[in-house]
Amino acid sequence: MSIGKPQVCAFGLGLVSAVSIVIIIVCLKSNSTVRAIGSIRKTSTLIRTRDAADEDYQLLNGTDKIPHILHQSWVNSSVPKHYSAWRQSWVKNHRHWEFKLWTDADNDALVKQYMPWFLARYEEYDQPVMRADAVRYLYMHRYGGVYADLDFESLKPLDELLEDGQVLLGTLGRNSPPEHSIPNSFMASPPGHPFWMFCFAKMLSANLANRVGSFVETVTGPIMLKQALDEYRRRQEQDSATHDGDVVVLPQELVYPIVWSDPMTHYPDCNWGASDFSSDACHRHFEDAYAVTYWAHGWR
Repeated sequence: MSIGKPQVCAFGLGLVSAVSIVIIIVCLKSNSTVRAIGSIRKTSTLIRTRDAADEDYQLLNGTDKIPHILHQSWVNSSVPKHYSAWRQSWVKNHRHWEFKLWTDADNDALVKQYMPWFLARYEEYDQPVMRADAVRYLYMHRYGGVYADLDFESLKPLDELLEDGQVLLGTLGRNSPPEHSIPNSFMASPPGHPFWMFCFAKMLSANLANRVGSFVETVTGPIMLKQALDEYRRRQEQDSATHDGDVVVLPQELVYPIVWSDPMTHYPDCNWGASDFSSDACHRHFEDAYAVTYWAHGWR
């Protein structure tokens, strides 16, 4: 299906019935009619994307299961050595999973193919980390599974954690700044979950000219994710038919036992890059954790 560069003409997000959350995007092309229409329904979760050049539709049917897929991303396929070792920990603990390393070129193609109505905004991002942020929400919505930054090390299988099929986010705990408390470094989801469209709505409505404070985090990163979660929960409260609790924020100790803003969690043997760093010794501090991130901040 051939997809050219779209122009975003209209965007809407709202509740149209007691059981539906709908997002409608209309993209026009000269001498053509509607280019793309997306509809995300809470009950059956169906996305349709129509190309003006043909009559083909791409369908995504949501389920209540989280697929056993691990998504990670890097500039290209040449992943630095220390990241490769941490990636192997996921393979060791999830032997029957599918593992996908997305490159920048893969990400660009993914947005063009499945969310052409978002492409104009995606191309406006002048920092690579912003595009890397935005596309990980697309992994979750399109494919489902688990996303983890490359500086995450797996400590034990996630299967039990994923059994209930909710969207899973993590928290940095009470000692982190509230606006930064929901990182986008680890996320899990069934495909087609409507929460991710709240993230795209926030990113589309962001003012890219207002570059004050934590600009990247506010537009595409953890601050945006926290705001989207707050908005999604407000909509749930307004809609009595919406199932509360389908987005779960995990306790800090399960996926973020080391908190960059909390010195009490900074053990010397967990300080990646220091001479006394030892992943084996570090693991012993976190018996309940499924994974740990060393906050290598490779995106910088």
